[in-house]
Amino acid sequence: MKHLILYFILTLFIAALTGCDEIDEPYGNQIEIEEATELTRKAVIFEFTGIHCTNCPDGHVAIENIDSVYHGHVIPISVHAGFFAQPHGSEEPDFRTPFGNQLYESLEEPSTPAVIFASMNVDDAIVGATASWQGEVGYFVPQYTKYIIEPTVSLAENAISVNYEITERDAVASELRFYTYIIEDHIEGPQTGSDINPYDHRHVLRKCISNLNGNTVNFTNGNANLSFTTEVDENWNLNNVYVVGIIVDGSTTEIYTGEQRKLIE
Repeated sequence: MKHLILYFILTLFIAALTGCDEIDEPYGNQIEIEEATELTRKAVIFEFTGIHCTNCPDGHVAIENIDSVYHGHVIPISVHAGFFAQPHGSEEPDFRTPFGNQLYESLEEPSTPAVIFASMNVDDAIVGATASWQGEVGYFVPQYTKYIIEPTVSLAENAISVNYEITERDAVASELRFYTYIIEDHIEGPQTGSDINPYDHRHVLRKCISNLNGNTVNFTNGNANLSFTTEVDENWNLNNVYVVGIIVDGSTTEIYTGEQRKLIE
């Protein structure tokens, strides 16, 4: 009898090991998606990183994979903030911004790499675990958006201007806040943890051109209009600049959707 019990336990143990031999990554919700339209909710992804963060290249790869799989459904924003974002000397670039620092501090300064998906809430921050990020995005897309954002961008006399036409499809009770950012892609610079030099920094937050706490959105007959202008920074490569606008619940900080436009097509 004792031998039978031992045999049974051993059999269960071997079965458990065999069942755990292969794990499909990334973990989470994996879905087939259709091409994005104006009715598609865009999942805004704030990725927190730094040029001296050893593990952050793993986060960059995860975001690149997400953008490849869910292209058109996601808007990645790379936020350089925290201790490992500090440049070592005047020759290194400083990608930190006042908005990025404020958002990072509001999330209680998570260790990098870290992300928040479609929210600015500290409870939604994911620290590390980069293999899980793609699966987490699957819980947000595809969904229909409550708001349609239609940006029009222009460049004239060293200034970037953007006008947003916002259409309300499904009203919410909370006050709404609107943020708009300058994002620059493909910036060359250093990166600890990578053998690539110079490193290709993607989707870098350059500036928040709205109020740092967002601007109030007021609808009239289901429509709202907001306009912003900012001076061009001489360090920006305008051929790689995007303007991103997002609409956020003033109470829960849920990001309902966002939209981006390339400055120079």
